[in-house]
Amino acid sequence: MTMDEKLAINGGPKAITYDQEEALKWPRLTEEDEKAVVSLMRKNEISVSEEPMKLEKEFGQYLGVEYALAEVNGTSALYAALFALGIGEGDEVICPSYTYWASAMPAATLGAKVVFCEVNPDSLNIDPEDFKKRITPRTKAVIPVHLWGLPCEMDEITGVAKEHGIAVVEDACHAHGAEYRGKKMGTIGDIGIFSFQASKNLPAGEGGMMVTANRDYFYKAVTLGHYRRAADLPEEYSRYQHTSFGYKHRMSPLHAAIARVQLKTLDEKNKIRNDNVEKLLQALDGIPGFHIYRPPEYIRRVYYENDIVYREEETGVSMSKLIKMLKAEGAIVRQDRYPLLHQQPYFTEKGSNPEDLPVTREIREHVLALPTFPGDDGTLVEQYITAFRKVFSLL
Repeated sequence: MTMDEKLAINGGPKAITYDQEEALKWPRLTEEDEKAVVSLMRKNEISVSEEPMKLEKEFGQYLGVEYALAEVNGTSALYAALFALGIGEGDEVICPSYTYWASAMPAATLGAKVVFCEVNPDSLNIDPEDFKKRITPRTKAVIPVHLWGLPCEMDEITGVAKEHGIAVVEDACHAHGAEYRGKKMGTIGDIGIFSFQASKNLPAGEGGMMVTANRDYFYKAVTLGHYRRAADLPEEYSRYQHTSFGYKHRMSPLHAAIARVQLKTLDEKNKIRNDNVEKLLQALDGIPGFHIYRPPEYIRRVYYENDIVYREEETGVSMSKLIKMLKAEGAIVRQDRYPLLHQQPYFTEKGSNPEDLPVTREIREHVLALPTFPGDDGTLVEQYITAFRKVFSLL
């Protein structure tokens, strides 16, 4: 072994020497974003403006959906969706435990019981068979989460839901631009919700969107948190215009302006991520221990995050040791960041069994998070490939 081949963790040179700041920077804001915000400031439209409604129209057209409602964030969009469905005390809503807390908490705060279900260990998305097993007469909705930008198996989920009279609310906060059988995510279920928080593929800083083809769901969501707009609705809803239902969910015009600019290049930026990530995953596919999930042809995914499964029992190298070795080579890697919701005090204090969901508990321990390379020209990806190959060739 020459000094050049020596692992960085043992004193050898790093495999990754490229300045990663620009290649990994997100969001990628431009002068056009700045001008859009400044324009509103100069018009003094920093609170009330038509800008969020312009975003609604443009985002709705992008998705091919009739009704889109801009919200203050993705969490409020999901709350509005469940409110529009009439979810409340005594109802049950099925949701994966392996997701961000905002996928479950709106149902809980509306008084419903959140019933957690297993994920498929390959895709990390909701397991349709386990979803089916957890349905009871009280089940009113299911929330499939398109985790990390990978669409769920929607035919199976919607089929089960239709059979049991259950509403489907797609959490597409990670999946802007992803498609299932030619349909954009968020448009397949009864309602779809999105987040525009700064880390998302369509970043605005803050903000969210609820989309639906159902006019009454849209009207109910407007009445919940958009009191100024409720006056223009039919009398059934407009009578609440002076109070709404106690919430103010309208999106900030400044954030809407950024989202409108970012929407123009969403597909282009998704392609950069996809090309770079797929190049890395293709290289990792031949390295022992890595299980790279390849979705079927009818699924077109995007990468909010690049999370893969690593099986240390196949290599003898623990996850923690692998991360230390890769970090020494200059790689930015970490173990998965989402704690399982069914193990959190809020839910265990209400009866959730932390030992439930054995498949989900097991697979989460094997998830490794890698960069998505949103601004890379391919140079950094090549160095990551070199780093992985170096580490595993010298073990």
